[in-house]
Amino acid sequence: MGSYVTVFTLHRAEPEDKSFNGISESLLERCLRYAVENGYDFMSVDEVVDTALQRKKVNRPTLCFTLDDGYADQVNRLVPVLLRYRAKPTIFAITDFIDGVDWPWDAKLAYVIKHSPLTQCDLKLGMKTHHLDLSTPRARIESRRFVTSHVKAQRLGNLSDYVATIAAACHVEIPHAAPEDYRAATWDELRASEAQGLAIGSHTRSHAVLSSLDDERVAAELDHSKRRLNEELVRPSQVFCYPSGTKKDFSRSHEKLVKAANYQGAVSTISQTSYLRAIRQNPYRVTR
Repeated sequence: MGSYVTVFTLHRAEPEDKSFNGISESLLERCLRYAVENGYDFMSVDEVVDTALQRKKVNRPTLCFTLDDGYADQVNRLVPVLLRYRAKPTIFAITDFIDGVDWPWDAKLAYVIKHSPLTQCDLKLGMKTHHLDLSTPRARIESRRFVTSHVKAQRLGNLSDYVATIAAACHVEIPHAAPEDYRAATWDELRASEAQGLAIGSHTRSHAVLSSLDDERVAAELDHSKRRLNEELVRPSQVFCYPSGTKKDFSRSHEKLVKAANYQGAVSTISQTSYLRAIRQNPYRVTR
């Protein structure tokens, strides 16, 4: 099939209450053990981009593991498993989240849907009223996915208003600081993991979807997060990660802004195998 690397996108570790679909450490370890026993190679995402740009090839099945956002459970539960197998993981951190300035808007929505005392809710967003089913854990997951998809399409100026509207409709008060279940990793935790082989890259400052921002705000998000990573870490990843990262969430103009901010590449959540030839042609739209 040609020279390619399978880049995986991991999110949260599996929660005890099953309120969202997380990654089981035992499953992750079984997969990594299988890969090692069968002669797979591991690459960091920076190595993947560099290999493509240097016109090198891979001769064995090659895996690359990335994690998005920078939650404490990612660093404390999943990263140690990856490091134990020398899998060269990269975590893309939301720098305002790590700094304690704010916690991600989509995490706030997840908190609202999880903690609502209601079993159903009629939610008015814009000109439409939407019915949210909160009667079962599975229904809450589907409702969370719906409201997240709807809100991420809004302009940033309305983002906090939308989140507040949904919280009020669900009878939930959002804490100012992230609760324990949504705690960010600290810079100390990230530095300790970096010393053991973890790479840390930028997932913007605020986790706002780039397509919801004007170019000036996008450039500011890119520059600020890059500066914070350089201030806190020894050798940050030179690869950027688009928030949400689907085809609707960023455009060619955003790829140019990422390049102008001196990133060497960028990863999306477009779910395809990463062929080195395609990465060489455009390192700012790496599929995962």
